[in-house]
Amino acid sequence: DVRTFYQTPINTTLPLDAAKKIDLPPNLHIQYEYNRFHPATDTKFGGKTAFPGSSTIVTGLRYKKKYKGHSQKSPFHNEFYE
Repeated sequence: DVRTFYQTPINTTLPLDAAKKIDLPPNLHIQYEYNRFHPATDTKFGGKTAFPGSSTIVTGLRYKKKYKGHSQKSPFHNEFYE
């Protein structure tokens, strides 16, 4: 049993990377190089987010250098009542 366990191949390919090799239907498109929202670099909406309480957290080691995360303050935060 131990021998079979350690001889079993492991697939470490991420699902998004695996989707690059699949033939997709013509009406389906996957955007592999996407834009992440950051209020300091957003030019389309002037840094206003559609999700005012949600932070952008980048957890993957691969994407930490590529995408910058940010912590969003609560829209109900009041510094006078801390």
